[in-house]
Amino acid sequence: MNTPPLFKRILTAWVLLAGSSVGAENWPQFRGPRGDGVSQETNVPTRWSRTENIRWKTAIPGEGHSSPIVWGDTVLLTSAEKSSGQRILLRLDANTGKILWQVTVLTAPAEAMHRENNLASSTPVTDGIHVFTSFQAGNRADLRCFDFNGKQVWSSQPLAFDGEHGYSYSPILHGDRLFFDCRQEGEAALLALDKRTGKIVWRAEPGRKRISHAPPLIIGEGARTQLVVCGTDEIRSFNPDTGQPIWWCAGPSEVGVAGLSFGDGLLFAASGYPTKTRLAVRVDGRGDVTGSHIAWSLRRQVPYVPSPVFFEGHLYTVDDGGMLYCFDAKTGEPTWEKRVGGRVRSSLVLAAGRIYSTNEKGVTTVFAADPKAYREVATNTLGEFSYTTPAISGGRLFMRAGGNLYCIGAGGAQ
Repeated sequence: MNTPPLFKRILTAWVLLAGSSVGAENWPQFRGPRGDGVSQETNVPTRWSRTENIRWKTAIPGEGHSSPIVWGDTVLLTSAEKSSGQRILLRLDANTGKILWQVTVLTAPAEAMHRENNLASSTPVTDGIHVFTSFQAGNRADLRCFDFNGKQVWSSQPLAFDGEHGYSYSPILHGDRLFFDCRQEGEAALLALDKRTGKIVWRAEPGRKRISHAPPLIIGEGARTQLVVCGTDEIRSFNPDTGQPIWWCAGPSEVGVAGLSFGDGLLFAASGYPTKTRLAVRVDGRGDVTGSHIAWSLRRQVPYVPSPVFFEGHLYTVDDGGMLYCFDAKTGEPTWEKRVGGRVRSSLVLAAGRIYSTNEKGVTTVFAADPKAYREVATNTLGEFSYTTPAISGGRLFMRAGGNLYCIGAGGAQ
């Protein structure tokens, strides 16, 4: 008997969920299930070393600055081999670290890029049935869809790419749409694609063509859902179904890398070049809200690359030089600051009232999300270079460091 395709997809998703840890929350995209770095899990480890609480460690072929994503008992990761030009997608068993398969997404010569960029800097995204990748292929942006067996479903090269710093654009999913915001000197556009076919449903172009790398963020629910993008000195909100603009404002600055955060009706954004600026804008406006809805805008204590997290009325950030801050979300003013040191490219993640900050040497500082004072929980080191952001799922942290992917969980190897 032939099983209908729709039923197969539903059954596959159910099996993946049923096989995951009880109470586990998937981490399907860069910065987690809501794209804000926050996990709802409560049993996440806070202490580890190269020999303590390591469930498994797997060598990853090639190299990459992309972060792992997790769905049930599956970890997905991209990588690239500079010598061969291969861009790779891998699927690993989340329980054992075994590489179940790897596929070559595309092969192309290495592109020119900023010294801190990489051929595999974009994090993939999954809906538990398919996984979607984003790479540069020559002078084109390349988006592809694969099933969980590694079979390609569709491919699209929707934009000509010409970015002075190289390629790093992580797509996100919402409903049946794949959203891809490619701000660059070339054919810049925000695209909404049908995730089943790769066909463009709607397209919006930014006011200026300038490189920025902040992924889109979905906020709100139901009829109030908004798709927000930031970069090239503007923030814009769209109806994700139709592409109709809702509101927009100027700022923070030209080149944006740090991701967006949202809480208590405020959208938080930061940009590090040429003018370091962070701001908060109320999201209930219509049209141009530059003069009416910017709650605050400040040019100090600004992160360039690392993304912040919002928790209970406060915004927690780390700047590129390893300075931690807690800001009052209503005013933008700090309630405390603490230097933990190290150069930071990884974004903050939060679980169970604790925040994790990882520097480029693989040292992770865990501290309490306490607006009154800095309270350190632990300092942990893997002793390997890390530019990537951890994933949290099933009471485990998945961290890419050096040429390895680590699974960190209480009790260590199982």
